Amino acid sequence: MDTNAKYSFSFTGASALIAETISIAVVYKRLGNWDEVKKSTSDQNLLNKVKHATFIREFSEIKKRLLLLTDEQLNLLLNGNPDDVKAMVFVMLLKSYTFLYDFVAEVVRNKYFLFDNNITDSDYARFVNTKILIHNELANLSEQTAKKVKQVIFTFLNQVGLITGRTNGIIIKPYLSDVSIKAIVCDQPRFLACFLFSNAEIHSAIKTLSHD
Repeated sequence: MDTNAKYSFSFTGASALIAETISIAVVYKRLGNWDEVKKSTSDQNLLNKVKHATFIREFSEIKKRLLLLTDEQLNLLLNGNPDDVKAMVFVMLLKSYTFLYDFVAEVVRNKYFLFDNNITDSDYARFVNTKILIHNELANLSEQTAKKVKQVIFTFLNQVGLITGRTNGIIIKPYLSDVSIKAIVCDQPRFLACFLFSNAEIHSAIKTLSHD
């Protein structure tokens, strides 16, 4: 992942949408054609949306996220236990939004390993102030959008089980099953850092897989 890539904030129009994502993934697995998936999703009102514009925005965002999963990750999203499903949703979000990846890898993870388990507004503000120097797209956000970005980021972390609340939450290391670890290592092992794996744990996971 190029952590200097331009940040996308399209997630402000759609939160984690875990149930909706799984519903669309099921349809995609059955139909295998995104035009048909879109029509079926609309016909069945799987996103529970009245406004067409809202449906289009959320469907497009979910589709973009799902397309980034490997076949193994998609299978876990559809057939895994609740922890596997949550883990694959997190992987999907990390792949989709470099801003989220950077915040977790550089701030949340560092605090966790310093035994400072409370993530605060000031932690987020310092992160933004650092990134704004190299990401003009952050500087160009309106005040309202910037607040929305922060709100959704914390909501993401709460929904995937990384923090206990949506504001000033306690950091928790998510549980990862062996099959989830394998699905991540076979794709991009660096994402294990966002599950609060130490460098030694990441190297061990890679080594274990290479011996299988």
